[in-house]
Amino acid sequence: MSKSAANAIIRAKERGCVVFGEPIAAGLGTDGTHYWSTCWRHAAAHVMGPPLRPDPTTPAFLMDLLANGYLDCTGTDNCTFNANQKAMGKDDFRKIPNGVNGIEDRMSIVWEKGYMTGKLDPCKFVAATSATAAKIFNVYPQKGCIAVGSDADIVVWDGEGSRVISAKTHHHAVDFNIFEGMEVHGIPIYVISQGRVCLDNGKLTVEKGVGRYIPRPLHAPHAYERILQRDKFCQPKKVEREPYTGPVIQLK
Repeated sequence: MSKSAANAIIRAKERGCVVFGEPIAAGLGTDGTHYWSTCWRHAAAHVMGPPLRPDPTTPAFLMDLLANGYLDCTGTDNCTFNANQKAMGKDDFRKIPNGVNGIEDRMSIVWEKGYMTGKLDPCKFVAATSATAAKIFNVYPQKGCIAVGSDADIVVWDGEGSRVISAKTHHHAVDFNIFEGMEVHGIPIYVISQGRVCLDNGKLTVEKGVGRYIPRPLHAPHAYERILQRDKFCQPKKVEREPYTGPVIQLK
């Protein structure tokens, strides 16, 4: 969410640490200048933790790091509240529920801020939004991959299509969108989950109860293979030598 946090990840990677950085859609698509809005509802709608940073150059900075491999994948931390729920903190900002939207617009935000600016190519876009996360969470190639034996979770993507993000048209059950009025390129035409079409040209056709638990085994190779190999490499090695036969000092 911040330049300082991203720089800490860079320094750790340069030391050889196995560490992953995940900027979220909110941090890539907007900034914390909204906290100074004179409209309480508008400002409160952006309250989240960690907070958006007031430096307006932060989103582009984080996208640069994502494009160049210092950050690894994207998420959303999607957690939405209506204005009347945010109003629990109307007299004390500490009581404002933390959370913003992001999951519906994440891929379009990354495409607009990454691909359309020439920072991400389509392959890096897929890695940042899908494949790398699946590897980190140890569900690859069941997820994050289109192949025989993988789950039939597919997005048919129109990279040239565009739309304007708005609370009036989004599918979130919330009355505010932190990306309100932003025109983005890159829109999903079809979304297929477990082989079922759940988005068809903007028409959402989801059903309650069709989700299923996906186990995530421990020690994902994407993270732990290097660690295990380092452990082997750093094992103490016995030095074979002939017994010492020289003189030994005698202490009184």
